[in-house]
Amino acid sequence: MPLFNALARSLDPLHGVQAATRQAFDHWYRQAKIPQIRYVAFLTMALYLIYAAIEQNVTSEQVLARFIVHGLMVPGALLAVGVLSFQPSRQRTMFTILTVAPVCTAAANLHFNFGTPLFVHFAPEIYLNLMWTFAVSGLTLRQALATASASVLVILVVTLDHSLEPGMQRLHLIWILASFSFGLLSAFLLERAHKRMFLHQDRLALSASLDGLTGLWNRSRMERFLAEEIARANRYGTPFSVVLIDIDHFKSVNDTHGHAVGDSVLRQFATLLRDSVRVLDKVGRLGGEEFLIVLPENDAAQAKQAVQALQQRINGFAFDRVQRKTASFGIAEYRPGESLDSLLERADQAMYRAKASGRDRIEAL
Repeated sequence: MPLFNALARSLDPLHGVQAATRQAFDHWYRQAKIPQIRYVAFLTMALYLIYAAIEQNVTSEQVLARFIVHGLMVPGALLAVGVLSFQPSRQRTMFTILTVAPVCTAAANLHFNFGTPLFVHFAPEIYLNLMWTFAVSGLTLRQALATASASVLVILVVTLDHSLEPGMQRLHLIWILASFSFGLLSAFLLERAHKRMFLHQDRLALSASLDGLTGLWNRSRMERFLAEEIARANRYGTPFSVVLIDIDHFKSVNDTHGHAVGDSVLRQFATLLRDSVRVLDKVGRLGGEEFLIVLPENDAAQAKQAVQALQQRINGFAFDRVQRKTASFGIAEYRPGESLDSLLERADQAMYRAKASGRDRIEAL
C-alpha cells in the first residue's frame, strides 16, 4: 500500500489530498489557463484565416464550403472563445466551444479531403489538431483527453479500413498515434507540474499564516478570518463572538523557570485551546501570552458557556514545571455594522476587566 501511494503521488501530486484542496486546485488551474486560452484562440484564428486564403488557391473542390468552414465558422468560434475569456460568467460556454470545436474541425477535414488525392496534403491539419488540443489549447488534461479521444474516434471510424490496407496510407495510423501520445504526455507533465506548484504555494501560504511557536493561526490570518465573519454576519445576519484570552502571571513563568519552560507552557496552552473548540471555530495567537478565538454562529451567552468549559479544562491541566495556570477571558459579540478594530477593542476591555477583577475570570462587553 505505501508503495502504491508513493507511485500514485508521483503520477498525481494531489493523490490523497482533501476534496477541498483538489477543488481549490481545479479552480486555480482553470483561472491560470484563461490568458493562455485567450491568446491561443486569437493566434489560431489568425492562422486559420491565412489557411483559408491559401486553401482557396490550392484546390478547386468545394471552394465555398471550405471557405465557410475555415474562413468563417472556425475563426468565428475561436473569436468567441477569445472574447468570452474576458467574461468570468461566460467561461463555461467558452470551455464548451473549446472542447467541441476541435472534433468538428477534424470531421470537416475528413469530409472535404478523405477519399481524394488531396487527403495526403491536408491530413497534417488532423495531426496538428490533436497536438493543439493537448498542448496548446489551454484545456485541462481531462478536458483535452476527452476532446482528443473524440477526435481520434471520428478519424478512425472514417479512415481505419483504408489505413489498414497495404501501402503508404498505413503511415496515417502512426502519425495519429504519435500526435496523440506526444500531446497526451506533454499535457500530463504540464498539469503535474502545475499541481506541484499549487501544493508548494499552498504550503508557503499556510506557513505564512501560522504562528511559529504554537502552530496556531497568527495575528494577520485571524484578522482575515474576522473580516470574513463580519462580511458573513452583515450579509446573513448570523451572530458570532470573539474571545480574547491572556494567561495570568505568565511573566513569572519566564522569570522563574526560563523561556524554554515558558515556550512549553505556551505550546501546551495552545493545544488545550485547539482541542477544546469546534471544528468551525478559529484559534490564533496574537502575540506573547495573548490568544484569540473566533466562534461563528455563537452569541455572547453561547460563547460564555463554551468559555466556561474551556476554563475548567485549563484550570485542571498540569503544565510542565509550573503545574497550574489560569487565564482571563474577554468576550465580545459582534454588533451589526461594527468595525473589526471596535470588536477587538471591546474584547480587550472585557479581558482587562477580568484581570482587574482578580484574574481567572470571564467578562463580556
